[in-house]
Amino acid sequence: MSDISNLAAGLKKGGSAGSASAFDVLLELELPVTLRFGRRQMTLEDILRLNTGSIVEFDRAIEDPVEVLVNDRVVARGEAVTVHGYYGVRILEIVSSREGPDSSPDVRLPSGDATPAVTGD
Repeated sequence: MSDISNLAAGLKKGGSAGSASAFDVLLELELPVTLRFGRRQMTLEDILRLNTGSIVEFDRAIEDPVEVLVNDRVVARGEAVTVHGYYGVRILEIVSSREGPDSSPDVRLPSGDATPAVTGD
C-alpha cells in the first residue's frame, strides 16, 4: 500500500473529524502529471530543422518503462497502453518514498562490469 493510501486509511479509521476534512481538501488538489517516454537534448539548429514526418530518437528502448511524474518527480513506472483509442499507462511499479523519488538518472551496474553506467539524462 502506498504512503498516501496508508495516510488516508489512518485518517478514516482513527483521525479526528477536523483532520479527515483537511485530508479531503488535499485529495481535491490538482497536480500536473507527466508521462516520460525518454529524453533527448538537441541544438536549436536541429530543432529548427524539424518538420512533419521528422523522427526524434529518445534515450530509451521501446521495452523500457514509461515514467510517471507528478510535480516533476518520478512516482511510478509502467508501460504504454491504448484504452478506447487513447494513450494510457499501466502502472507496474510505485516508486518508494524511501528511494527518494525524483527525476534524477538511475545508476546501474552492468553485469560483469564494476563501473557504474548512468542511464537517463
